[in-house]
Amino acid sequence: MCETTATNWTPEAIKALLDRSDKAVERAVLAIYDRQTRDEQSREETRHRNGVGFAACHGHIGSYYARWLLAGRHLTGRHLDKARRMVRHYTGQLTEIATARTAEPATM
Repeated sequence: MCETTATNWTPEAIKALLDRSDKAVERAVLAIYDRQTRDEQSREETRHRNGVGFAACHGHIGSYYARWLLAGRHLTGRHLDKARRMVRHYTGQLTEIATARTAEPATM
């Protein structure tokens, strides 16, 4: 039988994780990018006011960082710092995503 560890994800817990983990920052960029609509992803800008994905002010740079990561590269230096500040803006969405993933049944 598989057991899962339940984590109580809060915005504060998400911020703390983002502050200490570069990998969490990269995963957060990809998670928010995944919430962009397909046309927003292809245009690398936010076009819909739907409350998910990147805000208009982050649409281009967030998409750029996500594509960089999807190509198998990592964020470093000032780009990592900028991404960390950016994704802290999305702790609400990241909390929703983490909570939903924690609630998913574990696969064997």
